[in-house]
Amino acid sequence: MTTTAPVRRRRNSGLQAVRAIVGGIITFLFLAPILWMVTTAFKTGNQAFSSEIQWFFTPTLKNFEQVIGGTGFTYALINSLQVSIISSVVALLLASGIAYPIARFDFKGKSQLAGTILSLRIIPPIVTIIPLFLVMRTIGLNGSLLSIIILHIFMNLPLAVWLLRGFYEDVPKELEEAAQIDGLGHLSTFFRIVLPLAAPGVAATGLLCFVFSWNEFLFANILSNASSQTVTVALTQYVTPVGTQWTQIMAAGTLVAVPVWIAALAAQKYLVRGLTLGAVK
Repeated sequence: MTTTAPVRRRRNSGLQAVRAIVGGIITFLFLAPILWMVTTAFKTGNQAFSSEIQWFFTPTLKNFEQVIGGTGFTYALINSLQVSIISSVVALLLASGIAYPIARFDFKGKSQLAGTILSLRIIPPIVTIIPLFLVMRTIGLNGSLLSIIILHIFMNLPLAVWLLRGFYEDVPKELEEAAQIDGLGHLSTFFRIVLPLAAPGVAATGLLCFVFSWNEFLFANILSNASSQTVTVALTQYVTPVGTQWTQIMAAGTLVAVPVWIAALAAQKYLVRGLTLGAVK
């Protein structure tokens, strides 16, 4: 017994070291493209395309000045913020109105309904883009931000319903029953009891909706025009028949990533609690 304990401790230490090394390598592989993008954004053209790797260089803001000042990219950032925030908020409101009844009330075909809603998210967007384009053109919304907002709402709605359904189911029914005994109706119970308890899950779902909307390219590319294009579409202006403006596209890519970083950091506490909500019964 006394001889096996040190061996077991050394074995556990070795496994922890291997896990740390593997985790460090995987983390580096994920972060390397982002670090390369950010560092290239602060380099000049000669520094970016130097045959030797330059670990130390004098950073410049010229690329950011050109992106913000001369290409209309700032308007694309504002458009993306409007589309992502509005579509995420509306999708959460609509999804809550669908997910909460599914989570709390028993009715025939309940499980099939939830599966059908999720299956709508699995449909490839390329399959629906032509009918949606024709519909938007018929009702006169093609080329407007409203058309992109509407499509992003319905793009995120199935996933939001599926996630919120699970979060609302994790809230104990006894709390709602106690609130209803005290005189609260279903609507008041939802806003005063269920929603605060499920807030981490709602925040996590909202962040996912925001990221999906922010990164969406196909619908925004087909339905937008020069005044309503989003950042994912605006990035393509740096790829021309003459060549690719690598330093400027890296600066623009860094600006595109900043709102997502800020949103993730702001919702980090709720995101971790939301993704683990219901993991332990």
